[in-house]
Amino acid sequence: MTVFHSFRYLLLVAVLVTVQSTEVLAAPSIQAESAILINAQTGGVIFEKNADTRRAPASLTKIMTCILGLETKGMNSTFSVSMAAAATDYSDLGMKGGEKMRSGELMRGMMLESDNGAAVVVAQNVSGSVLKFADRMNEKAKELGCRKTHFSNPHGLTARWHYTTARDMSKIAAHAMKNQDFRNIVSTNSSVIHWVSPSSKTYKADNTNKLLGSYTGANGIKTGWTNAAKGCLAAAAKRNDIELIAIVLKSPDGDSRFADAKKLLDYGFSVGGKGKIHVEKAVKANPKRMPDVKKPGTVSTPAVTNKPTPTAAPATNKPAANTGAANAETVSQKPAVISNKPVVKNTGIRMPVVRKPGA
Repeated sequence: MTVFHSFRYLLLVAVLVTVQSTEVLAAPSIQAESAILINAQTGGVIFEKNADTRRAPASLTKIMTCILGLETKGMNSTFSVSMAAAATDYSDLGMKGGEKMRSGELMRGMMLESDNGAAVVVAQNVSGSVLKFADRMNEKAKELGCRKTHFSNPHGLTARWHYTTARDMSKIAAHAMKNQDFRNIVSTNSSVIHWVSPSSKTYKADNTNKLLGSYTGANGIKTGWTNAAKGCLAAAAKRNDIELIAIVLKSPDGDSRFADAKKLLDYGFSVGGKGKIHVEKAVKANPKRMPDVKKPGTVSTPAVTNKPTPTAAPATNKPAANTGAANAETVSQKPAVISNKPVVKNTGIRMPVVRKPGA
């Protein structure tokens, strides 16, 4: 009799757990101005909000830079660091002109620490120049079916002809996640980056993606922040046989992008990664959608980073003196930001010439 009752109790618990785990959540309300949630395997859309509105992508740009670098050069090519790359704003790996690094090490630093100079190194070593690499980025975007995307640079610093949409970015992210090397890089919480020359040089890079280790199944992908783009995030998570990708663009601050992504992923898993597309009512587009910047060929200096401004920056245990911190540190009197970190004003570094679409 005791065994029978124990069996009934276990059966009841199993039923309750099953019911709870299959509970379908209501479609979320999110703060981001644009977003999309897709099934990574099928590409099926589960949720969208202003998914076709052009937005500045900030450092989500590096998803395309990384996958092109991996597909072209792999993980073991030797990349040379130019003076221009080393001088790029917010190159926190501390690279210097003339140094050499393995492509995989460099791209790990680029994706975890959101190093802008590393993106320039990838561009120069893959295509010879930033402009030629941007052309390659745009060709790849077209191959993937991205109809409203144009890249002007490999890192995401604000530029007039540098934009994408949540839908297009989800296609780029889904393609990138099919590459095992890419998956290994973006799912890493931290990594010690090693140089080829000087051989003794290393740097500990920490991932800016706060979902890793805190959200069940999280396995990528990339954060982004600029004053123009606001909070951006490409978030991926896998549970059992279901893998989802959420793209959040122009979330108001550093924390809301993660909160928005969690809501989207929770909703997607609750419906089994499929179902009727939920389209949140679109808001009237801001007629001044893209940031005011100068004509192609002139200097553009708006702040751009993967880290939000100090007032909205998530806290970290790293000392404020360490500009290579993964998440924005608690800062006092820090300048505006551009890449995942605060931007040093008046550096005198010119941005590369950008090219109008079709030019």
